[in-house]
Amino acid sequence: MKQVRRLQPRHPIQARNGLLGGEKPMVCIPLVGKDHDGIVSEAKNVPAIAPDIIELRIDAWDFVEDQAASLAMIKEVRAIVGETPIILTCRGDWEGGFKKVSDEAKFGIYEAAVKEGLVDFIDVELIYGEDKIKKVLELLNGTKTSLIVSFHDFKKTPSRDELVSILKQQIAAGAHVAKLAAMPQKEEDVLNVLSATLEVRRQFPCIPIITMSMGPTGAVTRLVGGLFGSDLTFAVGSQSSAPGQIPVAELRQCFNVIHPTHTEA
Repeated sequence: MKQVRRLQPRHPIQARNGLLGGEKPMVCIPLVGKDHDGIVSEAKNVPAIAPDIIELRIDAWDFVEDQAASLAMIKEVRAIVGETPIILTCRGDWEGGFKKVSDEAKFGIYEAAVKEGLVDFIDVELIYGEDKIKKVLELLNGTKTSLIVSFHDFKKTPSRDELVSILKQQIAAGAHVAKLAAMPQKEEDVLNVLSATLEVRRQFPCIPIITMSMGPTGAVTRLVGGLFGSDLTFAVGSQSSAPGQIPVAELRQCFNVIHPTHTEA
């Protein structure tokens, strides 16, 4: 008898009480409140929802250009959510961010949050290039914070070969986690995301990968992506941050069917 397991990275990342790359994909909910009260309200819902990890979308914040206020907000969220891992994300407006945020504010907040040990992952878009990503990696050296290098296309899905190339570029740039999300225009686009994920997982079996096809057509990837090598899926907590996200409770029910603990002869 052998245990049936999904494709997992050889080197999963332990982040507080969560494991990215474990037997089941992590379930992440985004916090997308705009002002202090809205952010605190969402954070206080986290214990009841019990996600594996949260994403703090600071590009939604009305005060994000104020580094001191932003750092204080991150500290407050950390105190509320306890040992739940945090992904700190300031998504560029060119890849689906809520608004334009200066690089000075974005990377200033990243640096301050990392130095104070408040967050477990930071997200930097591949478009910044290897030189910038290298500088971010230098910041993370010796800390417990890992780097997600990401790519998002909210209009279309690149070809399968392009998807594979993008993930490989992220890994070559030094990503601790490679992330890709794209919008399907046809059903074949969804299959291409899953196929590209599987190829890259097999070629680069060490690091965690996060992939998804967005919108209603791509929603299936949020359910079964883990079988093809994706290690995290985003779900709706209080509010969604991208099209096609599924409520946490429904997602967990599906995971209990898709990722059961069982054996086969």
